[in-house]
Amino acid sequence: MVRVDFQREKVIEAAGEDQTLLEISRAAGIPHVAACGGNARCSTCRVVVVDHLENVEPRTPAEQQLAKRKGFDDNIRLACQTKVCGPVTVRRLVIDEEDMRMIQSDRSPNATGKDRRLAILFSDIRNFTPFAESHLPYDVIHILGRYFRKMGGPVLEHGGYIDKYMGDGIMAIFGLSREDPADACLDAVSAGLGMLAALDDLNHYLKRQFDTTFRIGIGIHVGPVIIGEMGHPEKMQFTAIGDPVNIASRIESATKEFGASLLVSEDVCKLIGERIEVGRRKQVNLKGKTGSHQLTEVLGLAPEQST
Repeated sequence: MVRVDFQREKVIEAAGEDQTLLEISRAAGIPHVAACGGNARCSTCRVVVVDHLENVEPRTPAEQQLAKRKGFDDNIRLACQTKVCGPVTVRRLVIDEEDMRMIQSDRSPNATGKDRRLAILFSDIRNFTPFAESHLPYDVIHILGRYFRKMGGPVLEHGGYIDKYMGDGIMAIFGLSREDPADACLDAVSAGLGMLAALDDLNHYLKRQFDTTFRIGIGIHVGPVIIGEMGHPEKMQFTAIGDPVNIASRIESATKEFGASLLVSEDVCKLIGERIEVGRRKQVNLKGKTGSHQLTEVLGLAPEQST
């Protein structure tokens, strides 16, 4: 007998190990969807293995092919192909007709969420509102376009993904093609320093044309996030969500009080502290977060990183 816990539905003592999860669930009366008839030609029967992944048999060739195309993590399995050799806890991912429509409309390998430890960068222009209020709309859009072009260069140069623009703010993700979070952090810091250098060039233009200059704040944090495509089917966007994203945003906001241009979290410093030149350190309270957080000012890369 094999114990299969379909989370929030039913615990089943299956008769043997030669049954698939789909066969086990349907025999127990669970309305498990399998639009293709259980032939690994769709992903509507997929489940997430919540516990005891070690008791799940390896993927069949058919499941391997579909999983690769969909970009499934190891714990996302097709119930029609999956057999177990010991107790396991799973959760169905397609429960009702709306779930079914969403799954059937998925065409991207990023439609399934994945856990990754990534570096998140937020930047924002200081006191941009007075500039926007005192200039023509054309000038505001023109300058923002020039600013985003300048700031986006270092992000892309260092392997970052520009997640979104929020007014005059930027959110970027680092580490999507990296295995080591330390490399992701170094890429993010390098991009941040590049953004500050690019701002100097932009400020020459702004001073000449508008008799003003910009200052920006940059905050960087690293941690486990969920990445994937989210949104309305007609407007999907790849993004990252999770508390590290919120913390990175709060760190960026803290640059105002700190009086620094580039701040990183303690977690970032633990990974790359010896690879960067740092300035002041300070314990601060981040808005909406409990306890104090140590933030560190970054002045540049360590000499061996700059060569």
